[in-house]
Amino acid sequence: MISPLIAAVEAQLSGRPPERLGVAVSGGGDSVALLSVMVEYARTHEIELHVITVDHGLRAEAREEVALVTDMCARWELPHHVEYWTGWQGEGNLQASARDARYELIADWAYGNQIGHVALGHTADDQAETFLMRLARGSGVDGLSAMAPRTVRFGITWIRPFLRIERSALRSYLRAAQLEWCEDPSNENRDFERVRVRDALTVLGSLGVHTDTLVDVAHHMSQAREALDWQTFLAARDITTMVQGVVALDLRKFRMLPEEIGRRLLVHALTWTSSSVYPPRGPAVARTLEAVRAGRGATLDGCQIQVKDHIVWVFRELSALEDVICEVGDLWDDRWLVTGPEDDPDLEVRALGYDALTEIENWRAVGLPRAALAASPAVWYDGQLVAAPAIGNDPEWRAEVDGGHDAFFAALLSH
Repeated sequence: MISPLIAAVEAQLSGRPPERLGVAVSGGGDSVALLSVMVEYARTHEIELHVITVDHGLRAEAREEVALVTDMCARWELPHHVEYWTGWQGEGNLQASARDARYELIADWAYGNQIGHVALGHTADDQAETFLMRLARGSGVDGLSAMAPRTVRFGITWIRPFLRIERSALRSYLRAAQLEWCEDPSNENRDFERVRVRDALTVLGSLGVHTDTLVDVAHHMSQAREALDWQTFLAARDITTMVQGVVALDLRKFRMLPEEIGRRLLVHALTWTSSSVYPPRGPAVARTLEAVRAGRGATLDGCQIQVKDHIVWVFRELSALEDVICEVGDLWDDRWLVTGPEDDPDLEVRALGYDALTEIENWRAVGLPRAALAASPAVWYDGQLVAAPAIGNDPEWRAEVDGGHDAFFAALLSH
């Protein structure tokens, strides 16, 4: 009979398992249990398993944890890589900064090793704690959906097979398998929000609100989010036109959308245009949504919104692109690929700007706002304009959005 832990992994990798799989292991109980289960799964399915540990350089105990994982991988004959984070400057939210850095470091490692899937050891307890923390911040449906069992970020598919498995069950598994693990002393530090929330869960349990209850609610929120995403996708297909990387919304139809669908569509237009990982904050979005519905423009998240002739134009703000420069053939502003007859390293791609735009004949024929064209990619050599592909002043040069315009619509369903 298949074990519940193997079944949880099977559920996330059903169909055609990847040939190569990464596992993030810190040395804590959750990740050690995950590694043990993944070893069994990988051997059964002839998968090449790779292990990565990230040392954030914040605790002396981390060396012991790395050593534990190294010994374990040696015993199982698994390749083990250690990444060291040195980016903490002592400002902002430490845990949030460490988490974001961890994902980036792991993604870079995975990409470099041709690994498309990475398994993470988050549990039902992590899910319940995340739900409560977001509830305390007044999060909406998306936030209360908490963590998804399968997501794509930085081009890597992240799987969390244990989101419905409680931490206590994993500890029982570890003891039965006689596996060692390290306890992170920061788990007892009540200066951290997550530790205080963990304490609160004990109190809530006496009221009948248990971990599995909150996990179920998060799952219901996830289903609600999927429904909203689908309705937003349908609305986008109906009222959105893509022109040279610029999002154009039919204002009349936009005003008829339910407020939440309109909000989601506007936020998506902004984050897609700016290539932002995180959406702008709720109050700012609410003000911008009100302005757009009233027919007024706005700026937000490095983007400019113009409303003219019943069209809502969303495009990059020129001031946000002043320092964005790359070589021909590289990705400009994280989304534009400019190609042409030359790839001279002395050529550079940067924003067109207003001065160069006014020197191009018939730029108005493109049909885009002047500010949108000024923020479009252009090819330069030694301060001289070579080509403005978005305007088509040289047919040998092309500027294309990475993934094409269909990527705008596909991203609405990518959760």
